[in-house]
Amino acid sequence: MELIRIFATLAIAVAGFLIGRRVGIPVPAMIGSMLAVALVSAFTGFALMPTPIKMISQGISGAFIGMSITRRDVRNLPHMIKPLSLLLMMLTANTIVLGIIFHMFFGWDLMTGLLSCVAGGVADISLIAMDMDADASTVAIMQTVRLASVLAIFPSWIAFMTKDIGEVEHEPLDMTIEPSNTVLDRIICTPRRKLVFTLAVSVLGGVTGYLSGVPAGALLFSLVAIGALNIFTDACSMPMTIKRTAQVLAGSLVGSTVTPETIAHLGSIVGPLVIMMIMYMLVNFVFSFIVSKTGMLDMRSALFASSPGGASDMALIAADLGADLTKIASLQIPRAIYAAGIMPQVALLVVHLLDA
Repeated sequence: MELIRIFATLAIAVAGFLIGRRVGIPVPAMIGSMLAVALVSAFTGFALMPTPIKMISQGISGAFIGMSITRRDVRNLPHMIKPLSLLLMMLTANTIVLGIIFHMFFGWDLMTGLLSCVAGGVADISLIAMDMDADASTVAIMQTVRLASVLAIFPSWIAFMTKDIGEVEHEPLDMTIEPSNTVLDRIICTPRRKLVFTLAVSVLGGVTGYLSGVPAGALLFSLVAIGALNIFTDACSMPMTIKRTAQVLAGSLVGSTVTPETIAHLGSIVGPLVIMMIMYMLVNFVFSFIVSKTGMLDMRSALFASSPGGASDMALIAADLGADLTKIASLQIPRAIYAAGIMPQVALLVVHLLDA
């Protein structure tokens, strides 16, 4: 009976993904599958996904984040270290302040409040929430609405903030790509070998991280392993279909945790959502004002670089408004890595300190 429920849940998740992609919702593999499974779970209690799926999904999610780290990014990091450090400090402070507010004034448990405000990927942070005893469905809803709100609001917000700013000449960063020629590259030299190798490393990293007992260890270990390999070799490669598969699995997992109590709880999320978006817009403005006045970045690029949305989404929108795409990517990619790899540990530290 359990096997039937698992396969039925997967079928519902895939249907949700296909419908979500058709109607154009952001990250349809994660959000579409999560919404579809959540509806079934809330009203029937039939949805079921085994816990080991979480480890596999985290491993693959970590691998894709790790693959965003390149030798070019490492070379450019010294040029962007000042604005990046400022951005990460501001986002960290914002997460801690919001998490404490949600805990004290809205009655949320502290870990749920903190993870709900982390500016990371919907799938990544939702999976991490399951690992850290947070309310995964609340975190997923907050993360989903945050992403949708950023895509809906921030382009108009940025256009308004920069309406009186003309074209800016951007100082180029190093965009050269140096091919790698290590022993590993010579052995793993075909697309199939690269795929098998990357999957093996990501799953091994996920299993090792899971067994280590480190919170969100499956994602963190996979991220570090694949990231290190991607800096020194060209042996890692995975098609987007693998990432979408992991997102569908993640959406199924989170959706299956939704209960009738979760639905009843939705009304209490409106206040925190409004507060969170106001705070993100404040961080976005203050960061951009500081770095533009000190000459670290132009105002338009700074606004995009500090937007709490997906790096690829922000880059596509920024391209239409004349922002510096390379510098935006140089800040957005480390921000995403920091959100998934470091912020869960920061949240854990905050919880321990305040509970002590």
